[in-house]
Formats: sequence, C-alpha cells, structure tokens
Amino acid sequence: MGKRINHKSFIKDDLLKLPPPVILCVGFHMFDNEINNAGYQITSLNLPLAKALEAKTENEITTTITAIALEILPKNTPIYLTDYEMLFDPSYNLDIIKLFIEISRYNKLIVKWCGTVQNDDTLVYSEPGYQDYSKFKISNYDITVIL
Repeated sequence: MGKRINHKSFIKDDLLKLPPPVILCVGFHMFDNEINNAGYQITSLNLPLAKALEAKTENEITTTITAIALEILPKNTPIYLTDYEMLFDPSYNLDIIKLFIEISRYNKLIVKWCGTVQNDDTLVYSEPGYQDYSKFKISNYDITVIL
C-alpha cells in the first residue's frame, strides 16, 4: 500500500502532486521552496499539544489525543508538520502514522520525519531499548515516503 520514492530520482515539482500524507525522510531543504510557495503552514505540535494535555489524566489523554491533535492543527490549510515527537510517548498508545493519515483527511499534509528509515520499508523512531522506540512498516499504510 505505501509508496516509496527515492529522492535522487524524484522531480521536486511533483512533491505537491503526491497524495497525502507525504513523509519526508531525507532532503528536507531540497523541498523548502516548493513547500513554502505552495502555502504550507509550518506547524509544530509539541508545545500546543503539551499545553492542551497538561490538565488531563493519563486515561483522558489516551482516549482523546487524536481529537485534541486534530483540534489544535489549522483547518483547511496545507500543513508541513515539523515537531511532533511527544506523540511517541508510549503511554499515549498512539499509532502516529494512522494519526498522519487522519490529519490528511482534512488537510494536505507533509511530515518531516524525525527518525530514520530501515531497509527502505520501515520508518523508525528512537532506538531499541528506549520506551518510545517505534517501527512502522511503510507497506502497511496508505502513505507516500520520500527516502
């Protein structure tokens, strides 16, 4: 299901024609002009999400984090998501790629991946042994990944 594209053979102008969500794993600066010129809003989710969650219990967070994240994000605006690491907190029990797919139902979404890629088919966040270590097989999701 997931589509993988090598950034070396990719035409930059085609970035905005890809179906969202698009996850950029490399070449972030290579696409800056296209993203800016297309009116994408550079968005950091960490601070506003932390503020929205500070008065909530762990159970409330687990059951509402997707709704809260969607509420914080701008509506009907193309989003370039750059800071969202707190979503990997294991207590949230959140599949972050599914969240990206949900966001892209309402907004065009490009994500600056904050982890690495393993074997060209797995997005990885953190390192083995850490609680927030997460792996996502690209082919299991309806996403486009620029490697």
